[in-house]
Formats: sequence, C-alpha cells, structure tokens
Amino acid sequence: MPLFSLHRLSTLFTGLVDGLCDSKRRRRGALVLVCAYAAAWTLYGVIAKSSQDINADMAEMVIWTREPALGYPKHPPFLAYVLKLWFSIFPLADWAYTLLAVMTVSAGIYLAFELCGIWLNAEKRAAAPFLLAVIPFYNFLGLKFDQNSALIPLWALAMLAFMRSLETRRVGWAALAGLAAAAAMLTKYWSGFLLAALAFTALLDRRRDAYLRSAAPWITAVVFLFTVLPHAIWLVHENFPPLTWVTTRRVANSIPDFIGSLWEYSGGTIGYAAVALGLALILVRPSLAAVRDSWFATEPTRRPATLLFWTPLLLPIVVAAILRINLLSLWNIPSLNLLPVMMLASPLVLVPRIAVIRLAAITTTFTLIVVVISPVVAFVILKFGVENNAAYAKLAAAAAEREWHQTTNAPLRLVAGPFTLASSAAFYMTDKPSTYADFSSYLSPWVNATRIEREGIAIICPAEDGGCLDGMRTLVAAGPAGRRSEVTLTRRWLGFAGPAKRFVIATVPPRS
Repeated sequence: MPLFSLHRLSTLFTGLVDGLCDSKRRRRGALVLVCAYAAAWTLYGVIAKSSQDINADMAEMVIWTREPALGYPKHPPFLAYVLKLWFSIFPLADWAYTLLAVMTVSAGIYLAFELCGIWLNAEKRAAAPFLLAVIPFYNFLGLKFDQNSALIPLWALAMLAFMRSLETRRVGWAALAGLAAAAAMLTKYWSGFLLAALAFTALLDRRRDAYLRSAAPWITAVVFLFTVLPHAIWLVHENFPPLTWVTTRRVANSIPDFIGSLWEYSGGTIGYAAVALGLALILVRPSLAAVRDSWFATEPTRRPATLLFWTPLLLPIVVAAILRINLLSLWNIPSLNLLPVMMLASPLVLVPRIAVIRLAAITTTFTLIVVVISPVVAFVILKFGVENNAAYAKLAAAAAEREWHQTTNAPLRLVAGPFTLASSAAFYMTDKPSTYADFSSYLSPWVNATRIEREGIAIICPAEDGGCLDGMRTLVAAGPAGRRSEVTLTRRWLGFAGPAKRFVIATVPPRS
C-alpha cells in the first residue's frame, strides 16, 4: 500500500478516536461509527447468507405475527410485535430481516457506549465500542435476530435509564427504565436476572435512601407492572407454556450433566469475550494490581457496575442449581455490555490514545476482511450444506405452492412438516400461511382438526424423515383427496449448484 494511503488511514483512525474522546463530539462520532458498522455487517450478512434461506427460529417469529396473541409457546410476544411493525415498513425478504438484526446489535453498541460512559471517560470510553465490536454476540451471532440478540440493546437501555434515574430521580428516566425492563421481560424471561441486578444495585447504592424516598423507583415499578400485566394474565391462563418449554428441554439429568452445562456456560462466555479480553491485555497492558482492582470493585462509584455486570452472570448458576436446569452460554449475550467497564474503569488502568487508535485499526481491518470474504463463506455453505434444510426452504415453498394451487383455488393457510422446514418455507409463501410445526398442537396452538378441515393443509417432508411421513399419512387419510408428489431440489447460487435432496409434498384441500 502506498505510504500516502497508510498516512491517510492513520489520520482517519486518529480523527475517529479524537472525536470519540471529545465530550462535544463523541455522541455524533459514536453514531457515525455504529452506522458504518451496521452497513458493513449488513453487507456481509446479505452476501454470506445468500446461498441459504432464512433461519427457522427467525421464520417462526414471523409466523407468530400471523397469529396475534399475548404470548407464544416458547417466548413472550414482544418480538412478534416488533416484526409486525418492521415488515409493515419493509418487504418480507431476507435482506430486510438481516438489516433488522444488524441494526439491533449496532443500537446495542451505541447504547453500551452511553452506558459505559457513566464510569469511563476519554480514551477509555472511546475504546468501548471497538472492544464490543470484536465479540461474536455483536456481529456473527447477532445476524440471527432472536430473543438473545434483541436483549443487547434492551438491557443496555434499561441499565442506562436506571442509572440516570438513580442519579437524577427524574420522572422521564424512571419511566424509561420501567418500559425498557418490561420490553426485555416481554422478550425473554431471562431478563428476570436483569431485574435482580437493578434491584441489588438500588439497594446497595450510596444514594439508596434519597432514591427510595423519591417517586422514581415507584414510577419504574408501576410502568413495568402495567406493561407486563396483559402477558402475565395470559401466562397464568395458558398454564405457563414458555416456562414448560424451557424446563422440559433443559432439565439436568444428573449432577455430571449439570456440571458439564456449567462448564459450557462459564467457559463459553469467556470464550466469546476472549478476543476483546486479549486485545485489552495486549494494547493496554494493565498491571496485575490493576487487573485485581478491575473486576470486583466495591468502592461506591464503581459498585453499581460490578453489580450490574456480575449479577446476571452469577445468579443464574444459583437458580439453575436449585431447579436442576442446564445453562447455556448463549443466554449471556446481553450480559457483556459492561465488559469494557470491567476491564478499563479502574484508576490503575491507563489507556493511552495510541492504544485506542490501534484498537480501532484492528477492529476496522477485521470487519473489512470479513466483508471481503463473504462470497467465499456463501460458496462454502452452498457446497458443504447447512443444517435444518436451510438451503431448500424457498424451493420447497415454491413446489408446495404449485401442488396446492393445482389442488384447489383456496388460499394456502396452513403448512405442516418438521419445525425447521415448515417455518422457513412458510416465510416465503405468497399466501403467508401459518404452520403446523412437527404436527404439534403445543408448537402450533392455533391449529386443530376443525381448522385443518375448514382451510386444508400442505405438508412438506424430507424423503428420509420417517416421522414426518407418518404425520403426512395421518393428515392425508383424515381429509379429502388431494395430491402427493416427490421432488428433487437443488440450490443454485451464481451458477454453482449445491447437493440435491428429495422431498415429499402432499396437499389436503378444504372440506367444502
């Protein structure tokens, strides 16, 4: 690279870091940074995932928007409401979903920058977004929009509003804290640990008495309770289906089983943060005394950060041990917003500006390399395949729609099959059907025999899936005569072909 280009890049990174360190320009600089970050990762996501179809969990939430409710079998309803709004503005397309996912984690980085600013200033605060940007939760894993990634900005916002409320006791911050906490709880019940962290922080803070005598905590509580009340009523009325889903799938079978999950929970979380931790050690070079002073600070100023960071990480271990639930490190996705504070807030940690400039250069280079190799990622996925039939969902959807419209003139309202295939296929179908996933009334409470009889159903099964074919035969035998065919599907991408796979499609028309 020519020397003048290197000089211009150096000037660019220096100016970026200078802006993030300047109290008058840092917010504008952070917004520009996260917008550029969002653009880069959206481009990567659109290209790298262009040889596969939409993730089944993401597709499932779109199905929820077609069956409005106050709760769903696996999770609370907030993300269904978000998607209903999002896809009323944007087309129902993979790129639009990727854009939402990247905007979510990018908003999380900006809100974390604001949150970390309570304890960090100047170069330390400027380092925060770059440290977060190398954590997979904020990029690769964040490309999957789900309950875990959506908690990143919600937790950051709730903590930020709470800390401002604790400091100022203003009504606006108090109400925002309650609203953000409620949105987090209506996204995933894991946010109960967020509530515990906020409560512990308030009770152990030096400003506790003034805070509790003010209206702020009660406004937060009232806003929270008022917002979650409709879902809470639904939860009791329906006998707690999301809790049933978690407990039946994550119960520890033995003590070694639980210990193994605990190892994955702790080791996996450290592993996800490893690059950020390594860069901080290499570029900042904190002393051993500084490291000791960083992670469990009890002095009044940094105590809230310690409680807000460690409570959602450690309290789940206690609860899981009591309930015999296996933990998963991915559940800690929203817990690392304060990681830069843990690493840098100690007064013994010195962060020179050149270290932040180098960190910015490393993070930017990594991001650009990832974007450049995105077509290679797409090609590898095409050739080596991807789990859950994700290469065939759109093709299977088109084949099923052809069979359906050759069977009846009625719109296609229901699609059955394995959860992953039926959900992803339904995402692409013109008539926007709901699913009868795994032929399960638990996963699809909106489906019953009467609805199938009234609206009919299309069934898609991988040819080797005996359980799915059994479910297909049961539905076909119970309804009017339809069509059954077998198709071989091959995913194509830029002239390249992936492996072929056979599927069986059957249709059961409405009994009219």
